[in-house]
Amino acid sequence: MKSRGSNLVRFLVLLVFCAIWALPLLYILRVAFAAPLDAASGAPSPFAALSLENFRTVLANPEMIRALGNSLVIGVVSTLLVLAIATPAAFVCATREFRGREMIEGWILSTRMLPAFVVILPYFMLFRTAHLLDTMLGLVIMHVIVSLALAFFMLRSFFAELPREVLEASYMEGAGSYRTFASVALPQVRGGLIATGIMVFIFSWNELAFAFTLAGGAVKTGPVAILGFMAFQNVQIAPLMAAASILIAPIAILLILAQKGLIRGLSFGAVKA
Repeated sequence: MKSRGSNLVRFLVLLVFCAIWALPLLYILRVAFAAPLDAASGAPSPFAALSLENFRTVLANPEMIRALGNSLVIGVVSTLLVLAIATPAAFVCATREFRGREMIEGWILSTRMLPAFVVILPYFMLFRTAHLLDTMLGLVIMHVIVSLALAFFMLRSFFAELPREVLEASYMEGAGSYRTFASVALPQVRGGLIATGIMVFIFSWNELAFAFTLAGGAVKTGPVAILGFMAFQNVQIAPLMAAASILIAPIAILLILAQKGLIRGLSFGAVKA
């Protein structure tokens, strides 16, 4: 009886959590799929007819299409660069003992200690001097800078879980550091690489603060383009929700397709008690 009661409580807690998480998403989808007249008030009837008119309005906007393309390019390029930089660095720090390692890790961690809006102005001045404002290259560099610490510590935890005996055996067989890294370590943390890449891409796809401040003119990303549906005392609620649904869709599809790899990767990198 006690076990059944605990299971029931656990189920109810999870049900409440899922409901709290899902209600905003359901609201976005309901408004997005409502006819423009029904969605104008922001609270369409649950039984109102479904319509794709709001999506047609958004997809007919060339600025929105360009912004989605920019988000995709910036997200893919920055994710690949972050993995290329963070993976070997995480491997070295996780598997080697050397002087100053803790200091390096502490410095990397310190880059994530300040909120984005605190460092925007210094980066704005720096990028303006380097003529990188409102460029895709500038946004890629910014996203790489911001995501490196997250990727480094995620990958470090994955490499730290590797059995030291396997790495030592590779060294004893004559394999150098590069061959051990590429042929032994990387295949065993493939799930961790997938999980890290997904997390980095999601951040880049959804990032607004730097994309709005350092670009937002000729180069807009999806989150910045959505702001175009909001004006002073006038919010185009139906197209806004349709655009939000379009932004959510690639991330949802990516998470569904990579769900097993993501869970396996995150659980592999979990800290042992």
